[in-house]
Amino acid sequence: MGVVKAFENQIGCPIIVDENGHLMGAIGAAILARRNPKRARFSFRIEDMEFATREVLCGRCPNNCEIICVYRDGDLIDAWGNRCERGEISIRQAKKLAE
Repeated sequence: MGVVKAFENQIGCPIIVDENGHLMGAIGAAILARRNPKRARFSFRIEDMEFATREVLCGRCPNNCEIICVYRDGDLIDAWGNRCERGEISIRQAKKLAE
C-alpha cells in the first residue's frame, strides 16, 4: 500500500484500489488464451518437471538488461527482464544469447 499512499500524496486525492486487483493478470491471461486459435494438451502434473532459470545480460545498450530465462525440462519456455525495446527479446533470441 506504500505505492498507493505515495500516489495519493503526489496527486492530492484518494486512490481506490480494487480488493481483487491481484486477479487481473490471471483474467487477462485467460482472455488471451481464449482468443488464441492454437490448442494444445496441458497437464497440471508438475512434480516430475524440472524448472531452472538462467541469467543472460543483453548488452545492447547502457541499460545492460538482465534477461531471466526460464527452462522447463531443459527447454526455454519464457524470458523477461528488459528495460527497453532493445532488451525485449523473443524466446528464439534468448536461446541464441544463452549459448
